[in-house]
Amino acid sequence: MRNLLLITMIALFSVSISFGQERVVTGKVAETGTGDPIPGANVVVKGTSNGTVTDIDGKYSLSVPEDAILTFSFVGFVSEEVAVGNQSVIDVSLVSDVTALSEVVVIGYGTQEKKEITSAVASVGEEQFQVGNVQDPAQLIQGKVAGVTIARAGSNPNDGFAIRLRGLSTFNTNNSGPLIVVDGMIGADLRNVDPNDIESMDVLKDASAGAIYGTRGANGVIIVTTKSGKKGVSKVDYNGYVTAESPFRLPDVLSPDEWRSFKSELESQGIPGAQDLGANTEWFDELTRTAYSQVHNLAVSGGSDKTTFRISMNYRDVEGISAPSGFERYNTRINLTHRALNDKLTLGANIGGSLNKAKYANNGAFRYAAIYNPTAPVTSDDPRYDAFGGYYQLEGSFDYFNPVALQNQTIANGTDKKLLSSEESF
Repeated sequence: MRNLLLITMIALFSVSISFGQERVVTGKVAETGTGDPIPGANVVVKGTSNGTVTDIDGKYSLSVPEDAILTFSFVGFVSEEVAVGNQSVIDVSLVSDVTALSEVVVIGYGTQEKKEITSAVASVGEEQFQVGNVQDPAQLIQGKVAGVTIARAGSNPNDGFAIRLRGLSTFNTNNSGPLIVVDGMIGADLRNVDPNDIESMDVLKDASAGAIYGTRGANGVIIVTTKSGKKGVSKVDYNGYVTAESPFRLPDVLSPDEWRSFKSELESQGIPGAQDLGANTEWFDELTRTAYSQVHNLAVSGGSDKTTFRISMNYRDVEGISAPSGFERYNTRINLTHRALNDKLTLGANIGGSLNKAKYANNGAFRYAAIYNPTAPVTSDDPRYDAFGGYYQLEGSFDYFNPVALQNQTIANGTDKKLLSSEESF
């Protein structure tokens, strides 16, 4: 009787184990319609990292639990999920994702469909652009393309953003930025194009992708396509906004009260300190401000079956948080396209003009703000300081200047005018 009970328990235990065992599932992944195998397709147990890829014949083999759900996926195809159940052979046909594959991407002097290009090319359309306070076209793709670094050092809005497509190896070179191509114009300045006029930006990240540009494209290429008109009813678009920027995380220096406390501590130890001049001046606060900017964009577009047009005008008045830095920029752009000879000939013209009035701040003033006596006044009514424009200066000091005087009495303005045009026929 005992032996019979023991055999029964072992049999039941074996059955319970068999329900928890995994089974090997095999099958083939092919393309719907053609039946062609898809090598390299991903076959993964949903919710886990357990998976494999198909071989050259589109076949796979994977050990999975009976309650598993398999996910089949491949670039350019719609993913599919299949419950394993009691199946040991699962063949799957994936449907092409036509929308993703037929998207046109600008490459060199022509275009290709996305399915024909590699990961070395990234296309960012208008719907993917950064939104908000965008003052430089480079900001539109900031954080949108893997391997691309976009940053601006300092608070001067005239400095522009540095773009790096090559990583750290190019940071210390004099000409490490990518080649910019705007509507076929090679070597254009990206800042002369208003962000609101850009339709798409294609980033060619390696030398092979931008080989058509030769050595000029060694650091990568950014191809900018501006907006054009569409046939139909003409329309007028306007958008504008006002923004405010404030300084963040200024250098941590002694306040006037902290300076006096430290001075007293030194003197208590017999160490003479600097003279207390009686004022309470936060020099970094004196050099910075809340910067206000305003942007206005007006565009008129439309066209007929033969001719399309788009004309835009942009105005930007941007202040920097370091007074008096900032700029006023006027941009205008005209894009025309005309079809002739029974649509066998297409003529196009893209004309862009910009006027930039820049004001530059003396960045050296911030160096003195970190070391200048916080008990010194900004200005003085004493006639002795009339020669300094009324600004207080410590007499007899060397390389020790009033930061506000240095900033306000340094005048550095510039005006830049540019006109770019490109014509095409095909």
